[in-house]
Amino acid sequence: MRFPTLFIGVVLALLLLSCNEEYSSIGLNLRDPDNLLGTSFTNSPQLIAYSVLEDSLSTKNLANNVLGFVKDPTFGTTKASIYTQYMLSGNSVDFGFNPVLDSIVLSLRVTGFFGDTLTPLPIRVYELTEALSADSAYNSHSSVQVDHENLTYDPNYTVTPTPRTKVTIDTNNYDPHLRIRLTDEFGHHFLNNSSQMSSPILFAQFFKGLYITVEDPNQTGSLLNVLLTSTLSNISIYYTVHGVSKRYVLVTSNSAIRFNQFEHDYALASSHFINQVINRDTNDPNLGRDILYAQATGGVKTKIKFPNVKEMFKDKNVVINRAELVITNISEDPEYFFQPAALSLQAVSKKDGIVFIPDDPIYTSGDYFGGNYIADKKQYRIRITRYIQQLILQDQFENYIYLLVSGSGVRGNRLLFAGTDPFDPALRLRLEISYTEF
Repeated sequence: MRFPTLFIGVVLALLLLSCNEEYSSIGLNLRDPDNLLGTSFTNSPQLIAYSVLEDSLSTKNLANNVLGFVKDPTFGTTKASIYTQYMLSGNSVDFGFNPVLDSIVLSLRVTGFFGDTLTPLPIRVYELTEALSADSAYNSHSSVQVDHENLTYDPNYTVTPTPRTKVTIDTNNYDPHLRIRLTDEFGHHFLNNSSQMSSPILFAQFFKGLYITVEDPNQTGSLLNVLLTSTLSNISIYYTVHGVSKRYVLVTSNSAIRFNQFEHDYALASSHFINQVINRDTNDPNLGRDILYAQATGGVKTKIKFPNVKEMFKDKNVVINRAELVITNISEDPEYFFQPAALSLQAVSKKDGIVFIPDDPIYTSGDYFGGNYIADKKQYRIRITRYIQQLILQDQFENYIYLLVSGSGVRGNRLLFAGTDPFDPALRLRLEISYTEF
């Protein structure tokens, strides 16, 4: 006779509490199962997996933004553009009598990259003609109206990013950032309209913000992580009054509305990718046997099904001590197409379709949940103990989860990983379960 679900839940909680130190390590299967009293181990649950295009991704006011254009031999092209407000750095702006413009410069703090930074990026800047709304839920497919006159001082402006190199200005060194000179006409737009800058409300009506984008570099290209809320990210207006040099700064504070637009073109992707992700037949169980994919910037995630887990344990009174998903990186592309630092999971409730993380890292440590890249093993290990226990005991959750790049909206990395039946079985995508019968 089966034990009541509540009793099994209590037993599971006691096991977790009594083994707290043990669970801080990764990989229960690295220990001899025979030394764990009453514990059995299996890595044979059947998995069916295939990669799919991501739906629209919320990109409004995230921790950082992505800017660039990259040509990837596996994933085709990705273009990342930014829409952002700018705000006054102080009220009652007074440029003085007869100010003379020196220059106006857009600065963007760069905190990381993905791709070949030796490739020059053709950056273009446009003024918004439609105001960004605090009530709008902007996502990776969103756009707003812009003026079509490019604002870069050099209309053919390109920059070779140096995201690891300090920038020297007047003998002072600053963290890496881009400095893009804009047209003098755009600078005069502010100097000649100081009355429109007398309050935040007037200024928001006068200047709605910028659209910052990158054209096709005709080479590999790169995606840059841009921290718009940094003090180094701003629009600096340099001018003189009676021969005295001055500077006024427009900023993107945390309250400024900003979002990313991501555009993917998979026409130049690898044939295997196209066959699995673009032209897929979801009724084909062999789609993801060899290679699977995950791509940030709202690109690609992998659907992983567990068709027989419930069946495996249907006649057993069992507590799942540990269940880990093991993902192995098999990319052989150039090093600048490096793997994500971490992966995450989503699962779906049958009742309301709410997407959630199976073992919520808010209530457990990162060491417990896992998901970070283990470089010496070329692996990610993600704990889904609670989800598997629920899958066995209940019928309220779908028997599939989604695997995706953690922080997909704020970085450009991607991953090629072994499928469910690759050429080397040791690399296969698998579920490792340690459990106790009673």
